[in-house]
Amino acid sequence: MPLKKIIVANWKQNGSVAKLKLLASNIITLAKKRKIKNDIVILPPFVHLDMLSKHIKRSKLGKKLTIGAQNISPFDDGAYTGEISLKMCNDFNCRYFLVGHSERRNIFFEQDGLISLKVQKVIENNKKVILCVGESLPQRRKNIEKRVLSQQLKSGLQKLTPLMKRDKVDNIVIAYEPIWAIGTGKSASMKDIYNIHTHILKVLESIFPNVKNKPRILYGGSVNDKNSREILSINGVDGALVGGASLNAKKFIDICSSI
Repeated sequence: MPLKKIIVANWKQNGSVAKLKLLASNIITLAKKRKIKNDIVILPPFVHLDMLSKHIKRSKLGKKLTIGAQNISPFDDGAYTGEISLKMCNDFNCRYFLVGHSERRNIFFEQDGLISLKVQKVIENNKKVILCVGESLPQRRKNIEKRVLSQQLKSGLQKLTPLMKRDKVDNIVIAYEPIWAIGTGKSASMKDIYNIHTHILKVLESIFPNVKNKPRILYGGSVNDKNSREILSINGVDGALVGGASLNAKKFIDICSSI
């Protein structure tokens, strides 16, 4: 039996309490009505974790609908002004943590070393990490995208011990998001998505030798209700990381139920 797809909603820095409460309610209502088979993960802004956690608990959708955080501190509680620790997120039943998103890398200058510490923190606490990788348009034009992705994967996962790689592989998810496609309305071609996901899998096989299961690979970058079925049908695509389209309940659930 094929594994369920993982559809992740990244709400980024959007929405008031009232707007996101309504959005969450509409997503839950439509998910029940459509009898969604795939797994849904919602990543709200930190300040709305409490509200969404309570909504999900009342929804009685079980593990089909879970909550996560868009970022995480590599440190435990302490003198780290402005940071949010994993321990704090436990209060809201966060199961997933997004790490290494291109907006964190490019706008906030997060480097591979910091990203690898965040990955390590999530995995050693038995949570699920979504590690984002992706090339810029200049890198793609130079035909070095595979080299860039290989470096991001190897660096991002470098802090994992052999025991973690063996026993926690199911807690590791990779999200391929070509930077030039994020929020632009331009998605990679189906051929490019297949080729890149195949390359990522080969890199993961070298990082996780002698491990039967490999981390699952999502595609992100202007995924919408029009192209999701074709993208999710590509061999090697295990789900989607959805940005703008996840802020519309109907469009998001259309994506979740497209395959």
